Amino acid sequence: MSPETNRADWHYFDGVEVRGPVSADELMALFASGAVPPDVMVANESAPEWRAANEVFEEFRAVSGVAQKHSLGGLDADQAALLSYFNRPLKKVLGTLNQIAGTEKLEGFSVREMFSETFKHRTAQEIEEYLAVGTARTTPSLSEIPNGWPRPWLFARCLLLLGLTYGGFVFAYQSFDNQYLVPGLILMGSFAVPISMIVLFFELNTPRNVSLYRLIVSVAVGGFAALLISMVGVAVGRASWFGTSSDGAIEELAKLGALVLIGRGSRYIYILNGMLLGGAVGASFAAFESAGYALDAGLEGGRSAMLQTIALRGLIAPAMHAAWTAMVGAALWRAKREHPNTLSALLSPGFYRVLALAMVLHTAWNYSADRFFYSISIVLGIAAWFVISGLVQQGLRQVRAEQLVATSC
Repeated sequence: MSPETNRADWHYFDGVEVRGPVSADELMALFASGAVPPDVMVANESAPEWRAANEVFEEFRAVSGVAQKHSLGGLDADQAALLSYFNRPLKKVLGTLNQIAGTEKLEGFSVREMFSETFKHRTAQEIEEYLAVGTARTTPSLSEIPNGWPRPWLFARCLLLLGLTYGGFVFAYQSFDNQYLVPGLILMGSFAVPISMIVLFFELNTPRNVSLYRLIVSVAVGGFAALLISMVGVAVGRASWFGTSSDGAIEELAKLGALVLIGRGSRYIYILNGMLLGGAVGASFAAFESAGYALDAGLEGGRSAMLQTIALRGLIAPAMHAAWTAMVGAALWRAKREHPNTLSALLSPGFYRVLALAMVLHTAWNYSADRFFYSISIVLGIAAWFVISGLVQQGLRQVRAEQLVATSC
């Protein structure tokens, strides 16, 4: 290994935080001890972009190749062949999604680790302090921003609280048959999952520079603006030769328009900011839309149809509007890094490919409404969240790169 690459100025990301500085020899020793994988992400002053160690150092490429040869250890030949047979098309699909979205292979990501604090006990004061962010006094400095995979937990508590409240409305309505309960029932049932998703994106926003006030604006103004724009667009689209096939594209463009409207200004510079604002607009749009579907089902088919519609829309909400618009928001803010002008960012390939992917997912979901609904919804949801995970990783790398530049100045 050359003296230049072996200088003790390398930092590496262990899946939780950035560590270092260390030399390349020290990284090799960490790999030998099992502390880091050969594809651990590394960077230094002369190469501030985060890359896998086995792409930077020849020695790591060698050990990475050996490790891959033994990665199927413990399986017999038939099992290994079967696993390899199914892995190839899956890897190809995921690789295609990465290529379209402009994202990279996930590094240091673990679902179990990410949600490891979901059931940890928290006091009311801890929750209140957790939500007090986004102001000049409560936004952390760049050096204080966590640079590892976030560990969200509040969203689960919100989902439980709102779900129990909705269950209370259903119980009261079934028990007393009081029609005055219907508006509250529809409201709680339609907003329970979308609000919980907004909280999840709030927790993924590690810079913690978006306040609750800004989120309320995004939900109220952004959601209504998206609905209004989509109604105009759908009316025009259905009057043309496109017909109902254009609904998915129109709604994605409508939510994008609302996102551009509420996301103006230079304060929010991070990819994760765009994901949060986009997720808020999409979740609000989904909640308003679900409330309308529930009301229509109740008027047409009665109580049972209304409750079934609310339950169905709640189950599929994580795979729909909030996820699609979060993707688009993160991609737009990513494009703004190289194209400060909003119009030029909208026209950049890195953005409009993600927008096109959201339109395709939306249109595919619309066409699956009557056939293979649940299975198609699951597949489309997994695809959307795979892309979101890649964009979260890019957002975390953006923060780490800025921290590294700041420490080197």
